Amino acid sequence: MRNYFVGALSQAYEGGQGDDKPLHAAVHSCTQAIDGGKAGPATYSERGCAWLDLGEPQKALADFNKAIKADPNDAALYSNRGDAYAELGKYELAFADYNRAIKTDPKLASAFNNRGQAHAETGDLEAAIEDFNQALRLDRALVSSMYNRGWVYFDQDKPEKALKDFQAALKLEPGSAEILGSLGEVYQELGQPEKAIAQFTEIIKHYPKSGYAYNDRGLIHLEEGNLEKAYPDFEMALRLSPHDSGVYNNFGLLFASTKGRETEAPVYFTAALRLSPNTPLYLFNRGDAYLQIGRAKLALNDFTKAIDLDPEVGLYHFGRGLANYDLGDMKEARADFTEALELEPPTAEIYCNRAQVCTELEDYKSALADYAAAIAADPHCATAYFSRAAIYQDMGKYALAKANTAKALKLDPKIR
Repeated sequence: MRNYFVGALSQAYEGGQGDDKPLHAAVHSCTQAIDGGKAGPATYSERGCAWLDLGEPQKALADFNKAIKADPNDAALYSNRGDAYAELGKYELAFADYNRAIKTDPKLASAFNNRGQAHAETGDLEAAIEDFNQALRLDRALVSSMYNRGWVYFDQDKPEKALKDFQAALKLEPGSAEILGSLGEVYQELGQPEKAIAQFTEIIKHYPKSGYAYNDRGLIHLEEGNLEKAYPDFEMALRLSPHDSGVYNNFGLLFASTKGRETEAPVYFTAALRLSPNTPLYLFNRGDAYLQIGRAKLALNDFTKAIDLDPEVGLYHFGRGLANYDLGDMKEARADFTEALELEPPTAEIYCNRAQVCTELEDYKSALADYAAAIAADPHCATAYFSRAAIYQDMGKYALAKANTAKALKLDPKIR
C-alpha cells in the first residue's frame, strides 16, 4: 500500500504557542478601570477584543453589548460584536451586525473585511471576495483583507492569485510569520518545493523557537522524499512544540517511509491520537501503517473508526477496502472500493483494486470493466494492462493477453 503522506500542517508560527501575556494584561487593566467606575464604551470594546483574541467569545459578546448600549452609533462596535457572534457560530446575528456597521459607516473597511471572513467561513466565497475587494478599495494597505482574500483564492483553486495577494501582504508586513507560512503552502501547491522551504526557513530565521515552522518545513522534505532532512526538522519541532499532535503524526509518516523502521510508525500515530483523540486523519494514517506491517485487523479497526467520524472521505473507505482484502473478506472490500469511487474522483488505483477483488470473486466481466476504467483514468497504468492480460490468458484469449502484456512491459519493463 502506498504511503499517502497525509501530514499535518500548522497555521500558527509566532514563536510556537504564542504569547497571551499582553492580552491578559489588557483584560486586567480594563477590568481595573471598569471596577473603578472609570470605564467608557472604548474600555469595554478593548476588553472585548482581548477576550476574542483569547478565545473567549461569550465574554467578548458581553463587553460589546455594554459598549453598544453606551454608544449605539459607533459602527466599529457592531463590527466587533459581529466577530463575537461569528466565533460562537451565530452567523445570522453576525451578518446583521456587520450590515448595521456598514450602514452606519459605509467607509469602514474593517467591517467589510470582517463580513468577508464570515462569508468565507459559511462557504460563500464569491461574496467574501466582493467584501475583501471593497475593503481594499477603502484601504489599499489593509493587510488582513489581502491575506484573507489570498486564502479564499487558494480555496477556489486559484493559487496564482493567492500568491499575488500573499506577496503584496508581505511587502506591507515584512517578516510576518503567518504570511510567510501561507506563501510556503502556496509554493508547495504550485509545485515549487524549494521556494516553499525558503519561506519556512525565513520564519525560523526570525522566530527560531517556532516549532510549527520546523514541522511544516519537515513535511515538505518528507513529501519530496528527503527523509534525512525531514527527521531533524520534526525532531526540533517536537522539542519546541511537545504538545502538537501534528508533529507526532508527521513523525509517524516519516518512519512509515523509512526502510527498517516501519514498525515504529504506529507508536507515533498513537501518540498523536492521545493528544488529539478521535482525529480521523490520524486513525487513517495509523491504519495505513498497520497494513504495511501486516496487522490488517488493527488496520481495519482504525479505518472503521475514521469512517465513523467522517464517512464522506473516500480515502478512508479505500483504506478499509485494502484491509478487508488482506483479511479475505472480498464482498466487504468490493463495497468499500465502490464507496471510495463514489466519494472521490475515480483513480486507476481504486479501479485496479476493485478489479482484483472482482477477480477473486470470479466476476471477470466486472474485473475487465474496472481495468478498462483504470486505463481510461490513467493510460499509463501498467498494472491494469498486466492484470487484464492475466484474465485474458485464463479465458483463452491469447492474442489479447499477448497485446496487453506487451503494453504493460512497454510502460514498465520491470512489471511481472
